[in-house]
Amino acid sequence: MEFFLFVFLNVILPIFITISSGYVLQYLFTLDMKTLAKIHLYLLMPSVLFINVYDSELSGGMVKSVIITIASVMVLIYAISYGIAKIRGYSRVERSIFISTTTFFNGGNYSIPLMQTLYANPIAVAIQAIISVTETIMFFTLGVFTAGNSDGSFGKAIMRVLKMPFIYIILASIILKRLDIGIWNPIRQTLDLLSGSFSGIALVTLGAQLKETKLDFGNPRIYLSSFVKLLIAPVLAYVLTLILDIEGIIAQVVVIAMGAPTAVKVVLTSIELGNDPEFASQSVMISTILSAITMTFVIWMAQLIIPL
Repeated sequence: MEFFLFVFLNVILPIFITISSGYVLQYLFTLDMKTLAKIHLYLLMPSVLFINVYDSELSGGMVKSVIITIASVMVLIYAISYGIAKIRGYSRVERSIFISTTTFFNGGNYSIPLMQTLYANPIAVAIQAIISVTETIMFFTLGVFTAGNSDGSFGKAIMRVLKMPFIYIILASIILKRLDIGIWNPIRQTLDLLSGSFSGIALVTLGAQLKETKLDFGNPRIYLSSFVKLLIAPVLAYVLTLILDIEGIIAQVVVIAMGAPTAVKVVLTSIELGNDPEFASQSVMISTILSAITMTFVIWMAQLIIPL
């Protein structure tokens, strides 16, 4: 119980205080979300991903294991959610958005800051970077098709994946690392400065986004979605780490990462496609709020049952 309280006070609570500051700033000043998103996507996230992948010792086998595990968990969650939706008689639109809210998680502006806070080892953030890339590729392929809209063609899905800058950043950092090419000191210091700014701005941005979400505490679909996303997903991840013989910090990061709340990009896509955006927004908001408790429990259990 002491460790549970320690994790909540020293890892989760600071993250939620920072998220709350973004919420308050958005309430007081109406921040420009498009500008914040561009800074986050094209400057800060590429910097933190590059530095952490470059500084880590990720082997090809390690990367392969992480990708297989995360993709497998997401496919299983997809299948479970589809079954739940069919049993409960959801309409096509309700089914597609329910599946999206349970399958796709916030691996960027929630999980990366979480790993930076939780682990001093850069390999943890590097593993999370691979997880985020895997989730993003799954989202812009499987997720877009799940939306059930004519815009979700295979070609457009692939183009959206290829436009994501961090894919190329991670590839560049791996190549430079493998070729043992050093980084010019002024560039390295710049990347360190930007990387150090990522966590705070990412969480403030998340808080500002949540300010625009309408709450509906009476919708049972939201709680069912959150239950699958926040608790079932990390349990499945743990089972797969046992099956695939994944151990140590990799297993811990994979299990914790799968306990993250619903991805904000589910909301953005649902708005663009007119696919029940209110439910998507409420799922992101409520799953993020509930994750203050569930993520504390997942971290506690992961570090208790998975030795480093």
